[in-house]
Amino acid sequence: MVKNTFFLRDSVRTDSTNQTRQVTEIDLGAFVNLGSTKPQLLRIHSIQIQYCDSNGAPALIDAASTVADGKSAFATCSLTTKSTLLTSPYMPVLSEDETVFTSSIVGTNLNDDKDQGIMSDAMDLAPQHLMNGYLIGVDTLYLYGICDDAWDEDIFIHVCMECSTEPANKENAVNLALSQI
Repeated sequence: MVKNTFFLRDSVRTDSTNQTRQVTEIDLGAFVNLGSTKPQLLRIHSIQIQYCDSNGAPALIDAASTVADGKSAFATCSLTTKSTLLTSPYMPVLSEDETVFTSSIVGTNLNDDKDQGIMSDAMDLAPQHLMNGYLIGVDTLYLYGICDDAWDEDIFIHVCMECSTEPANKENAVNLALSQI
């Protein structure tokens, strides 16, 4: 049976000057409803990610101190079902039950001028890596992002999630409880 899917999009802006974790709350109240006579859950089938500057272009990395000396920069994001105080310095990780998605990008600039350098990215966990996606039973998702100060500009982390809704029943409620203990 083909599911009707839709897309949810949001972003978080990371600050390359003070290197503190930023968060964007994604409201799911229109899709998740557990307190009604027809309870409903959200299933995320896949997540796509983009790291870019404010114009949607690859971000620039600061100049290396000398040609071929190299300057490396990183940015990372996590999507979770639980709010974590921003005073906490860490990023939510794969081993935490509330983590839905993690991704990172690393760039290296070998030039003695600002440049986009050589980029490498990784998705450590994504719903498309799972057999049936990721089932969500909360009203809010939290998109965390952080980048270091080797970037010449702030990094914008954009997510696009392919989702569907489904009625809550005994089977998926048990699965939800076991996966997010």
